[in-house]
Amino acid sequence: MRSEGAILKLLRRGDLSAEGFDDILNDRSARRFHVVRRVLAGHPRTPRREALSLVSTLFWRDLAHLSADVRVHPEVRRAADRDLLRRLPEMALAERVDLARTAGRGLLLALRTDPEPRVVAAFLDNRFTTEPDVVQAAANPEAEPASLAAVAAHPRWTLRPAVRLTLLRNRRLPVAAALSLLTSAGSGELRDLLAHPGLSRLLRACAERVLAEREREV
Repeated sequence: MRSEGAILKLLRRGDLSAEGFDDILNDRSARRFHVVRRVLAGHPRTPRREALSLVSTLFWRDLAHLSADVRVHPEVRRAADRDLLRRLPEMALAERVDLARTAGRGLLLALRTDPEPRVVAAFLDNRFTTEPDVVQAAANPEAEPASLAAVAAHPRWTLRPAVRLTLLRNRRLPVAAALSLLTSAGSGELRDLLAHPGLSRLLRACAERVLAEREREV
């Protein structure tokens, strides 16, 4: 019986023969290793039906690995995403945080609206997260204030004017976070903000004051 390491070494070889690959694919004893099942599920030489059947046997971390691997066939990635979405309600908080940081784009829609701020904070660091994703998270009218504060404190995304303006327009953003964003917003952003009809009185007064001070300095 071959070891897990020996099987994985063979699967990583570019010169592995078709007979050698089929031998591993058909070796039921090899499938007791979950990493081998994951590699086979994502391998370009594995028949699609076989790859999809392997997906349902994987642990959530292996599914997240497939979801984020752009080399894996899109149909297999989508199957991994569907399985993860099915398991998501039963996952512990620490697992959802890890998933939000590492999963592929197919999971981002669900993770950016997670009610737990720690999950949203992890989503912000996901390598597949884009500015439109963060803008939509910032615009969520049902977002937890702590989640919005996490977005407002992020060193990367608060550099984006669209993210700042969307956060400032969200009435669930904590006042302290909003006031901090006002000082980094440009004058054009402040004028756009003041044109927003749903702006709170406090934030409107503060924005007007910041804008007036800048205009006096010119």
